[in-house]
Amino acid sequence: MQEQSLLFYNGSILTMGEKEHVEAVAVRGNKIVRTGTLQDCRLSLQGSYFQEIDLNGRCLLPGFIDPHLHLMMLGMCHTWIDVSYPKVKSIDDLVKELSIHKDNLRDGAIIRGYGFDQRTLKEKRYPTADDLDRISTEYPVQIMHASGHSNVVNHYLLDQLGIDESTKDPEGGAIGRDENGKPNGQLFDSANDFFAKKSGVLIGNHGPNIHMPDIPENLQTLITVGQEQCVSAGLTTINDPQVTKQEMESFHVAKKDGNLKIRVVMSFISTYLDELIRLGFHSGFGDEQLSIGSIKFYADGSLNSGTAYLSTNYADSARKKGYLYHKVEVFKEMFVKAHQQGFQTLTHAQGDSAIQLVIDSVKEAQASSCTDVKELRHRIEHCGLPDPAQIDDIKELGIWPIPQPQHVYQFGEGVISQVGDFGKNYSPYGWFKEKNIPVVLSSDAPVAPPNPLLAIYAAVTRSTLQGNIIGEEHKITLTEALRGYTIEAARSIRKENLIGSIEDGKLADFAILSHNPYEVPTEQIKNIDVCETWIAGEKVFENKKEASLI
Repeated sequence: MQEQSLLFYNGSILTMGEKEHVEAVAVRGNKIVRTGTLQDCRLSLQGSYFQEIDLNGRCLLPGFIDPHLHLMMLGMCHTWIDVSYPKVKSIDDLVKELSIHKDNLRDGAIIRGYGFDQRTLKEKRYPTADDLDRISTEYPVQIMHASGHSNVVNHYLLDQLGIDESTKDPEGGAIGRDENGKPNGQLFDSANDFFAKKSGVLIGNHGPNIHMPDIPENLQTLITVGQEQCVSAGLTTINDPQVTKQEMESFHVAKKDGNLKIRVVMSFISTYLDELIRLGFHSGFGDEQLSIGSIKFYADGSLNSGTAYLSTNYADSARKKGYLYHKVEVFKEMFVKAHQQGFQTLTHAQGDSAIQLVIDSVKEAQASSCTDVKELRHRIEHCGLPDPAQIDDIKELGIWPIPQPQHVYQFGEGVISQVGDFGKNYSPYGWFKEKNIPVVLSSDAPVAPPNPLLAIYAAVTRSTLQGNIIGEEHKITLTEALRGYTIEAARSIRKENLIGSIEDGKLADFAILSHNPYEVPTEQIKNIDVCETWIAGEKVFENKKEASLI
């Protein structure tokens, strides 16, 4: 069977490669065979039938790459009830929104909502089990924080989970309690493991348990739902940064059944480190569509939920400075072990004290091995509030920070309200640029929607949802932002030889936009439509609606 050949022309083609703009792109099978003039590209396909794709003035880019996106969690949360701001602005709104669904429940059902943020609620506090009892005392009720690092449940579900006054806080987590020491329905970080104790994946103090138990058919639905959102946003590759046995098996089934369209790089959570080493795995196992990329560690919790490990205090958290998931020496030992096995590491670290733990661990890894830490491109996920003094170490050690501009857009004002003016340096791209540290963009979906164009807008403007500017010195250029979601993102997952730019020999992964981002006012970048998404020379998404800027 002859390979399909394609010729893209008559539009703005932004390559993110050495030749910034080209007139046309020729594709044979799943790869780009020529970029350049229309005549040269036609000649490269001579002798075989090829389909001409007239861009009609639209903009062709490399497919967007998100190096930090929880695909199945994204699908899961979109099957739950939306309780995010500005839809929900108070606890009364929360109760009203969830109560709407109570009458449709069957035996064994659970009322679940996702996306609340206590700092955007009128009451400026976490909901409690008492609040959720207003929804139902006969059915379980669960709401997940926008960060994914905490949940709140009603008393009915607290009893089902077996949590009472005698239940101790787990390492790397906490159980919220009232003034009398009784559990109040709030579960933070590793305490989310309680949801999986009867059936499901247990991860201990290796991260917040976002892996809700479910049957295989429903897990496949989560992939489908999450994948549809990704391809409709122009995403062609994602790095899922928290993979367990549940995700690995589900991705494998989807791939085997031909239902996995998007490229997935899997980062196994550190619970599995010893088992992966025993089996001889390291970064790079797999193929172009599904591969093992790295090991994921958690150093601390979330800035948004008040559990990230800071050197200063929070104004709204009883824990004051947050906490670490692991004892310092235990974390360092695990990190060095992963490095020596040849694993790239991804470490969730939001607070400056947690970031310092990662820096110290990278230094120990370098001293313990002949493998250069720069070769493995160890990453700090989020890298929310580093101290300025830590930036030199990040540069010197070749660490890759992976922030999310939409976090500043959505949560930046809440962070400032609780940590002070230093919060203006949330996701400090300006400091990274100053030291020539790679600039990479991502979403952390579903914490923020998988929307590269909104992220690019947020990075360029440092705007917030409330219409203010946070940390003007950390604005980046449009070119830096576009590269941060394409070629630099590819480098962060060590796939730049395959994807991230439109260049000869690379995989034919493209996003076609309604407008060239360079040719619209900055405020309109977030309103650009994704018209088509192509993966391996196959169209996987087409927007049937007429494109228009608002």
